[in-house]
Amino acid sequence: MIRSLTVLTLFLSAACTQLPVEAPAPEPVAEASCSTDAFMVDADFSVANMTACEVLDRNTIEILLTPENTPINASPWYAVRLTPQRPGNVRLVLRYEEHPHRYKPKVSFDGVEWSVLPDDRVTSTMSGYRVVLDLALEDAPLFVSGQELFTNQAHTAWTEQQAGKPFVTMSQIGASVEGRPISMIETAAQTDQAKTVMLVGRQHPPEVTGAIAMVSFVDEVLSDSELAREFRAQFNLFIIPNLNPDGVEYGHWRHNMNGIDLNRDWGPFTQPETRAAKSVIDRIEAPGLALFLDFHSTRRNVFYTQPVGNDGTEYGFTAEWLTRARARLPDYAFDRQGAHNVDLPTSKTYIFETFDIPAITYELGDETDRTEIAETARIFAQEMMSLLLEEE
Repeated sequence: MIRSLTVLTLFLSAACTQLPVEAPAPEPVAEASCSTDAFMVDADFSVANMTACEVLDRNTIEILLTPENTPINASPWYAVRLTPQRPGNVRLVLRYEEHPHRYKPKVSFDGVEWSVLPDDRVTSTMSGYRVVLDLALEDAPLFVSGQELFTNQAHTAWTEQQAGKPFVTMSQIGASVEGRPISMIETAAQTDQAKTVMLVGRQHPPEVTGAIAMVSFVDEVLSDSELAREFRAQFNLFIIPNLNPDGVEYGHWRHNMNGIDLNRDWGPFTQPETRAAKSVIDRIEAPGLALFLDFHSTRRNVFYTQPVGNDGTEYGFTAEWLTRARARLPDYAFDRQGAHNVDLPTSKTYIFETFDIPAITYELGDETDRTEIAETARIFAQEMMSLLLEEE
């Protein structure tokens, strides 16, 4: 059975079936498409990624997958479209350079409703550097990618939907290397001397599960519940959903268009994207930040937090927040890891060292069930609001 992924339907539908490219793509390294009398493979749509392709036989096409530059994290993204000349079974071969296969293949006929390709249709060889996908084509094109295609258009549709609420303001805080807008939505507290909660997402393009969590988390904080209304009355909210729109557009494994990992540029602030985030931080007035969350994806559900003390305790808020959430989510497996990358210029490290507040990287597993991600994110949002209100 193929497991269905439907949680993203509302805002993925904004990408539309054609998934149009927002701006001219960089010059391809090799052919942009390959075709036989059975099917064609191309990467001419937003978030697509393949370096080159080669026809092996009439039913088999191999695609080469290389990163935007090196060195780079092991997040080998792929996204292509298969257009049938006739219905039938074909093979798509993924050939990797730099890092082996990581993301389980996801398939969709419309770019909105997604399913996971069953394991018995995936054959991995050469230690994961060559992976063969057995695919059944119908009459419509088939998208094949490492994760659902959460495009810039989908981000914009969701952000504008939130901005339609009377208490939400949307603004452009900067632009990417190629000039794509970086947007923020915010709410203002109804009291003087209110603290601020800041949320950031999509620093790394393939990390779609982190984006799913952020959407559900924000939906809860901006909801009409009594808790959410009380929270927004006491705290300001600054929310940056998509900090790396160029990387998203071109299907990058990790970096922006200058080949920089944005989550290694907090402090130096050499890139226009991180400088946009810094401009928001510079707006925060006394009494300052209360909490910072940065949404990401990795191979498991984990919260990267401040270092654990010698007595085994965690940084105040974090310990209580995760304990409360765990009590409500006994079947949801997640870890906490202190002192993660403390010597690197990450967002978490920069915020903690600058403001001495809880700064947490909220990570979701690549293959965590999408409904579970959405439902648990709402619980984490509720417990965050309750605890911050109590502390206030």
